[in-house]
Amino acid sequence: MQKIIWSCGVALFCLATSLAAAVPPPSPPAATATTPPAEPVNVLAAAKQAGVLRVAMEPDFPPMYWINEEGKEDGFDYHLALLVAKELGIPTVQAVEDDYSKLPGLAVEGKADMVMGGYIPDDSIEGIAWSDSYLDFGQCLIVPRGSTIKNIKQLRGKTIGAYEDPAVIKWINDTIPDKKALVTYEGVGWFRHLEKRDVDAIIYDYPFTVEEIKPFSSSLQIAAFNLNESTYAIGIKQGNDAMRTAVNTALAKIKESDEYAELIKRYLPFKISNEVPEGSNTYTVQPGDSLGKIAATKLGTATAWKTLWELNKNRIPNPNLLETGDILIMPKAAEKVTP
Repeated sequence: MQKIIWSCGVALFCLATSLAAAVPPPSPPAATATTPPAEPVNVLAAAKQAGVLRVAMEPDFPPMYWINEEGKEDGFDYHLALLVAKELGIPTVQAVEDDYSKLPGLAVEGKADMVMGGYIPDDSIEGIAWSDSYLDFGQCLIVPRGSTIKNIKQLRGKTIGAYEDPAVIKWINDTIPDKKALVTYEGVGWFRHLEKRDVDAIIYDYPFTVEEIKPFSSSLQIAAFNLNESTYAIGIKQGNDAMRTAVNTALAKIKESDEYAELIKRYLPFKISNEVPEGSNTYTVQPGDSLGKIAATKLGTATAWKTLWELNKNRIPNPNLLETGDILIMPKAAEKVTP
């Protein structure tokens, strides 16, 4: 009996061994196919091919962009974008709307070709490169009507209001260290805090002051312009040097044109005060005058317009806003003329 059991065991062992030998060993794992990284999109080439320049803008954001009463897109930024698109050879502009803080992300994600909307160049915004300036301006000083505050030197010991903008907040803290306090706000309608005297003065971008001061025109006034030198720039996704170069070339040409000057007058208008310090030399602007023409005639060289601008920039928000009848302060004979 034991011999039979042993014989069966040997037979089973042999059968298992032969079966194992018949099963081939597992194949080595196949090499995983790697997908090469996608080529970065050439934003300029893609926009030209599509015939559409997609511009990220904040909706209902006058005077830069909004839908007017006729249901049409309007605003300084929108019409400037049309001029840029024309220079780039792109027939159509499409506004891509979103909240202000989300606009750069639209360009980074490839949902827009460029960003406009009152952005001061900010290297902390990741993935965005900035164009040259498309609008030069300065912060302006807003006070209650009848206030004795005429310049930022008189803000010592005062409470200042400002929009929640890191660049502006830094400038105020650096420039007016002896203020009493700085209070920041967001949204629109915050000028009411000055009207209620929660703050003694407001410092704000001139382009937006033009629009936002309108409901408060009977109680508030602009005391001084161009407290500093600021610029708005166009944001473009990093790595698109061809796009940025083309936009910069377009902007340089546009800013020298009559069309650009007309956009300034249309969307950023302001009637300057003809009050000047007692004893000032003055000149009354004539039809067709510009700072360059006045400088050439009165100071001997068109490049001396910088001298005129320095004397008047706290009274005039932008050199393109001169109108017939405006009174300019002129240098006295002993004052140095900037070439």
